[in-house]
Amino acid sequence: MSTPPDPHVEDPARGEDWAVRFEQAGPLGRAKLLAGGAVRLTANLIDRALDRAATTAAEAERAFRREVDPNVSDAKILEEVEERRRRR
Repeated sequence: MSTPPDPHVEDPARGEDWAVRFEQAGPLGRAKLLAGGAVRLTANLIDRALDRAATTAAEAERAFRREVDPNVSDAKILEEVEERRRRR
């Protein structure tokens, strides 16, 4: 048994792309195509945001673990210098 083709995946053999399907669709079909595009765009944005958040969390944990390392010494203030700003 073969599975039916996914209507959301473009098949180069069919030579049909989204713009052609949009032009051939009626008003309801166009609304469905636009809604599907909006859903895909939203899903991609959420996926990228979650990926970025996971990367940031992993980097923060790595930095924290590096600071917990007993072989790394704490930063020491060598000299404090106070600069006076000139006002015009």
